[in-house]
Amino acid sequence: MLTIGEFSVASRLTVKALRMYHDEGILVPERIDPVSGYRYYGDSSWHRAKTVMLLRDLGFSHSELKEILRDCNDDSELQGYLAKRLGSVRQELNRIRAVHDRLELYLESAKERTMRQGSGIQRKVVPEAIICGIRFRGAYGDIGTYFGTLFKLAGRHFCGQALALYFDAEYHENDADIEAAIVVSKMLDLDGIACRVLPSQTVLSLVHYGPYESLGASYRQLFEACKESNLSALTPSRELYLKGPGMILPRKPEKFVTEIQIPVEERA
Repeated sequence: MLTIGEFSVASRLTVKALRMYHDEGILVPERIDPVSGYRYYGDSSWHRAKTVMLLRDLGFSHSELKEILRDCNDDSELQGYLAKRLGSVRQELNRIRAVHDRLELYLESAKERTMRQGSGIQRKVVPEAIICGIRFRGAYGDIGTYFGTLFKLAGRHFCGQALALYFDAEYHENDADIEAAIVVSKMLDLDGIACRVLPSQTVLSLVHYGPYESLGASYRQLFEACKESNLSALTPSRELYLKGPGMILPRKPEKFVTEIQIPVEERA
């Protein structure tokens, strides 16, 4: 029989853990001295401790560990717990892979922007254009489905780039006021689709290289440039998708090229 200290060294369980496991009935010593209260551990405790360590290593929570040791007597009764734990591990692996991919994406995007800074911020006048658009309220990521509809209806009349118009002066989670639009060669009569002339405007423009998730940094540069030049930023702002995800052949997000245009006017 081993004392609690000796058993702690042998089992690789702390004395604190052994006392807690005893109190909770998870790992009860074979003998307790009635006078001193000392705990003594033997073969049964040793095998129980090995099971506890294995279940901990497999990632079972403390409450799950208690339930398993209370309800299971052999390996066959563990199958349901093991299958459930495997499902949790797979979910965690998927989450970690997604984080891994995003980290790689951000690092690659940073390299891409460093290597390809383009011509920086420009102040220019964009000419008027005929656009067909669908205005909606929703999340920013919803816009892709509307482009598919526009391309299909406009057909051969599409010319130039797809663009988005953002009518809000601040960020919205799920109810942003957005118009998905494409430039067309002439006014079209499309079922339920608005066609109009997008007027010529003076804008501050910046070409952004990389994923859409990192567009915020480029917007910040443009807003700071507005203040430095004593200009007021107007809405709707525009995003022109020079190189996007691709309709047929997917393009990696680090290869996306987006021109951001913020309409401006001189401050009074």
